[in-house]
Amino acid sequence: MKIVDVKLQLAEIPLEEPFHSTWNPANPETTLFVSLVEVITDDGIHGYGAACDSSQLLAGIWESHIRPLLIGKDISEVEAINTGLVNASLYAFRPWCVEVAVWDALGKYAKLPIYKMLGGAKSRVLAYASTGELKSPEERAQDAQRFIEEGFTMMKLRAHHDDPFEDVRIISEIKKKVGDRIKIAVDANQGWFFSGNRVVAKWDIKKAIKVARALEEIGIEWLEEPLYGYDFEGLAELRKSTSLNIAGGELNAQVHEYRELLKHGCFDIYQMDVVLSGGFLQNRKVAAMVEAENKIYTPHTWTHGMGLAAALHMAGAVSNCPFIEYCYDPPHWNYTVRDLMLTEPLAVEKDGYINVPDKPGLGVEVNHELLDRYTVLRK
Repeated sequence: MKIVDVKLQLAEIPLEEPFHSTWNPANPETTLFVSLVEVITDDGIHGYGAACDSSQLLAGIWESHIRPLLIGKDISEVEAINTGLVNASLYAFRPWCVEVAVWDALGKYAKLPIYKMLGGAKSRVLAYASTGELKSPEERAQDAQRFIEEGFTMMKLRAHHDDPFEDVRIISEIKKKVGDRIKIAVDANQGWFFSGNRVVAKWDIKKAIKVARALEEIGIEWLEEPLYGYDFEGLAELRKSTSLNIAGGELNAQVHEYRELLKHGCFDIYQMDVVLSGGFLQNRKVAAMVEAENKIYTPHTWTHGMGLAAALHMAGAVSNCPFIEYCYDPPHWNYTVRDLMLTEPLAVEKDGYINVPDKPGLGVEVNHELLDRYTVLRK
């Protein structure tokens, strides 16, 4: 059960069609980035985890901070490894895929899927179709009809125009077209900003309150990331000012930041990410903290197939996760694109639920042939 080696493989897979995400405006995504970590034990077990970037920063501290942290450790020493990664994260960019790989190896050793080792609350989770581009009301109404036919009962739209009331108008039109056939949530992507060729205007607290109250009238399920993710007082004030559920937290890091979010009463729905924000261990701790406040925990998942698999195991482990984000925006972001690094994509069933992988560890198989073809760096 000792870790004898740990490897890093950075791959950049070209996409056939560019994806115009709202969180990176004017910079279409043309590449699927995968940072694959492989943990090898003296028993011959190989555990895998992956981030959604081509992390040269992680590669830069691989020999100095990652290998010394893991080599010789028992794979069951996840608390010590996670603590070490907290320190490593001060030097590198989100090293949590390393911890995911350790859990994958541990699950394979124990012959159990990760969600059962972390609590085993359920084996299936209700999925909602999470879109990522801005489209016309007519196009989104067509998408909604497709989602309904595929079994989804909820979808998430983006609000990312410079004038947020243009978003309100569009969302209102979409809601009128789909009626009560599918529930709608809205993501404003205001929690963090990418400094690209075009930055969408920020919302302040007054603007966020006005938008939230307008969306109340439309009848949406929640408003996500309406303010900067570290504006604890502003988020708390907004939540008190609206009957809408407020969601967020995808890029807040580690348990202490979530303690502050909870202490201020910032959200009704907490969306910590396994791969981006602390690994399985810290997500499990935060999910318990959120449950103690009688709030919803549901992991953020807009990464790729490996990230979704990790999120599914967290969702299946806890009792306060009623639904999960399923990144899906055809034609440019189909689940087959999202899951290119897997031998089989993670698909939703006809009743709108998705099964938590039930094989040991993460329960998914890496498409090594594809990743090897597009590898840009190995450590």
